[in-house]
Amino acid sequence: MTLDELNQNLPNGFHDAKLFSIQLDYVAGTAVLHLSLHVGRPEDPESERERYQEATLNLNGLCFCSIEPPDPRYHFLPNGKPTPASGDPAKADHLPSLPALSEQLPQDAWCYRFFLDNWNAFIHVAARNAEIRWIGTKPSYI
Repeated sequence: MTLDELNQNLPNGFHDAKLFSIQLDYVAGTAVLHLSLHVGRPEDPESERERYQEATLNLNGLCFCSIEPPDPRYHFLPNGKPTPASGDPAKADHLPSLPALSEQLPQDAWCYRFFLDNWNAFIHVAARNAEIRWIGTKPSYI
């Protein structure tokens, strides 16, 4: 599954996610992002609309992970809280080398990006498969 497909299957996609950590293993070709995902829906009771659920986002067939440095004008230093993030398919307007990189990727690979609000910067990933593993109870409507 692609990150774009996972994004479309989540009630709020990766919008307003909170990033705790990233683990990269280039030998195994994996990346694990520990996130808290916004799973509340508009039709939920008011007390549940802003509900978050922790999960790991597991990427396999990792081709690359590129983390841009933070914008020095932002308060990017860790403060003991997860970093707000949102995701969408990678675009050449923020990663000029994307067209050339894409030519070198396996045919079934895809590119995606996460924008880190506190950094005003992106994490770009390319991989072949993505899956979500819920920490705790998976929301029943997902």
